[in-house]
Amino acid sequence: MLTYKHAMYAGDIPSLSSILSNPAFVRSFTLRRLPLCRAAFLLRQVLNGLRTGCDISIIAREELETHLKDECTVSVHSCSFKEAGCRFKGPRFALEKHLDESSQQHLSLMCGVVSKQQHQIASLKSALSRLSLNYSGTLIWKISDFAAKMAEAKSKEGMELVSPPFYTSQYGYKLQASLFPNGNGAGEDTHISVYIKILPGEYDALLRWPFAHSVSFTLFDQSTCPEKACNIVESFIPDPTWKNFQRPSREPDSLGFGFPKFVSHEMLKKRHFMKDDTMFIRVKVDPSKIVAV
Repeated sequence: MLTYKHAMYAGDIPSLSSILSNPAFVRSFTLRRLPLCRAAFLLRQVLNGLRTGCDISIIAREELETHLKDECTVSVHSCSFKEAGCRFKGPRFALEKHLDESSQQHLSLMCGVVSKQQHQIASLKSALSRLSLNYSGTLIWKISDFAAKMAEAKSKEGMELVSPPFYTSQYGYKLQASLFPNGNGAGEDTHISVYIKILPGEYDALLRWPFAHSVSFTLFDQSTCPEKACNIVESFIPDPTWKNFQRPSREPDSLGFGFPKFVSHEMLKKRHFMKDDTMFIRVKVDPSKIVAV
């Protein structure tokens, strides 16, 4: 018979119907000790329709969750590969057998998960890349550690720096600037050379070709007194007959168009074009101008 003082059952294990119809049993769950594991398990598993029991006779309330999770031989467990898609559920002994016999199935499920995650990562990277793109038509290019880059350029012929890609507008032309610290062509060994190249963009099929926007390059004088700053500016209007400004193929022009003698190495040492071993170059594309400034 049920004794509230000890919250234990004497005699036979009560049936499921008596458990559900006896409010005294339910109240006994709030006491320090719980009834037999089987009785507790029956109540816990009512929705699953399970009516079997465990060999443990008495268990403390604070130990019940651990027992059902790690020790009980009849509590139902899902496969550890559930999140990968395995639908198996069963008692502990059946679960162990399932894991032993289903390694190939689980490997296949995990391969599917990995493949799905790879696609998700690629999609997230693509979305992040689009969010970080510049659609303003103006690029402020910060070039740091310039002394080291110049030294490398003097020891390595044709060493080129490239800017992050940017667009003239949200659905416009995709461009990229490049810079040769030790010069290129007519400016080799004496000047910094700068160029703009047109890259294949997402909306090229909707744009007018050849590219006809004016392009300007500005090397900023980083003077502490802005009123006395003397920036260096060069610009051009594209020649529609030049192949550089036609719609780019999958392999864009390797050089682009620009100024081989943009700034001399001697000029760099004057004023404040270099500060903290860093220079700033602005590349601006303007569709409204028809005269280079």
